[in-house]
Amino acid sequence: MTKQDDYIDSAAQTFNLATRTSNSADKSHLLNLAEKWLDLADRSERKPKRCARPFGEHPLVKRAFRGTPADQE
Repeated sequence: MTKQDDYIDSAAQTFNLATRTSNSADKSHLLNLAEKWLDLADRSERKPKRCARPFGEHPLVKRAFRGTPADQE
């Protein structure tokens, strides 16, 4: 099962919950959440399969770990 499949499954489950609730605020929130799951599914399909640089080389990761490579623990 791919990430996209997981997101679509989560959207379907969330939508199912929305159809079973009688509270309009809850229903609205759950439908909004289901839409976000579908957006994630769409983005995961378009995302390149391979990152341009290794995770530990990303500037934000280096800054978060003060420039210490992950393998030097």
